[in-house]
Amino acid sequence: MDWGALLVTENGAPFITPQSIPLAMYSRKQAAIFSGGASTVISETFTAGRPVIPFVYTTVSCTTSYTVSGNTCTVTFKNAAGNGTAYVYFFTIFAQTLPSWGIAIWDEQGTCILTNETRVLTDVQAIGTNGSDSAGFSINTTLAGKYGIVPAMSGLATGVIMDGGTRPWSSQYFFSAVFNGSTTQIAQALTGGSAGSGVSNLVYHNMKNSVYALNLANYY
Repeated sequence: MDWGALLVTENGAPFITPQSIPLAMYSRKQAAIFSGGASTVISETFTAGRPVIPFVYTTVSCTTSYTVSGNTCTVTFKNAAGNGTAYVYFFTIFAQTLPSWGIAIWDEQGTCILTNETRVLTDVQAIGTNGSDSAGFSINTTLAGKYGIVPAMSGLATGVIMDGGTRPWSSQYFFSAVFNGSTTQIAQALTGGSAGSGVSNLVYHNMKNSVYALNLANYY
């Protein structure tokens, strides 16, 4: 490399900083989730044009999705299985605050991009193999510890409601990460609930995609 610093993570992977700024934890936010179909949102504002990645977990099953508009990232929680709490860990690229002591690294523009206090996004793991029938809404796994996931849709169920006149029915699957105090279950939640007995011609559409998870032990 022409200049900069070469560091190694705890698992032995090289961490290279020249001509780049690492994604790092920007903030952690939490909000209550209410049952009864109410939705809850958690938002954070960033420097426009910078990548933003939220990792979320909840204490009850619910759907999670997010949007980025301008300089604001908004995470939405819906269809909670009961009263609980949602947590969002936001990661982005931003200039680091100088610590009172330790290590600081600047890029060629003079921006501090890394210090000994920076919580760099690293060791993200993919759960499920893209394109596999066992991925998408088929994922249901439990991990020891507290994990967050990047919100994503995983499938769709469609059908026809015959009661009271024929009309289409659909419900989206979203990945859900539920932490019970010791383990995290990564599974599915539906936007519109289960089909029930009143839906016929039921068809499931699996996106067969991976879900990306992060061990949050290093991000308190």
